[in-house]
Amino acid sequence: MNKLGTMVLLLASVVMLSGCTKTYKTIDEYESAMKDVSAKIPAYTIEAKQNVDGTELYYKTYLKGEKWKSEFSMNGGSSYVGAVLYDGTDLLSYSSGSPYALKNPMLDMVKKDMDSETLKAVINTQNPTGSLFYWREGLALASMLPANDKGSSGQFENQKAKMNGFDCRMIKFDDSREACVSDKYGIAVYHKLSAPNPQKQGANSDVVTNLVKVDISDIPDSTFDLPSGVQKADMETMMKEMTKRMKSMQ
Repeated sequence: MNKLGTMVLLLASVVMLSGCTKTYKTIDEYESAMKDVSAKIPAYTIEAKQNVDGTELYYKTYLKGEKWKSEFSMNGGSSYVGAVLYDGTDLLSYSSGSPYALKNPMLDMVKKDMDSETLKAVINTQNPTGSLFYWREGLALASMLPANDKGSSGQFENQKAKMNGFDCRMIKFDDSREACVSDKYGIAVYHKLSAPNPQKQGANSDVVTNLVKVDISDIPDSTFDLPSGVQKADMETMMKEMTKRMKSMQ
């Protein structure tokens, strides 16, 4: 093998061993690159652990295009007790065994006053694992914080980090938020948010989300259908149904 061939082989070895090889100068540049990565991925199926002040929840989230569904578990994913679903039209929540999926009344109230991008951001704040997919915006658990603009541009703390078994780039946005983002998947594999605790003056609550598994195979559109026997209902319908049941028990 000549000198040129040897140098090429050595360079290839260094690239393979170094994981994140490209250095990005700004978070804006990196975000744009990760959007290109995500655009080539047909769908995401992830599992994630989320710790909120010592309470751990387990989620399985499906995302394809603008549709998403997050199922939640209290036993590490052995069984799921309910879900939040955006089917492209309605934002719904339902519990296992319930015949109804409740439409989020907020969506109808804000639809007419928002442009499509702002409305999409509001919808995505309701995704419990949204902070992994939308790491630049930093969406919070169950909309603990409102959808916000990019605020601080942030800075790279470590472009060759490893979190939860994934190579990633650690980004610190400000004193309250950091994320580690995967070049391979275009999403964060770790996100931490510290926000004021409304129940404890002067104290913060930490929301830490850790990616456990990720699958980027395509998923059928039926993933975002309601379970068999479950139908959509608004708050008025639910109240009427509850009143009817209470009367029948008297």
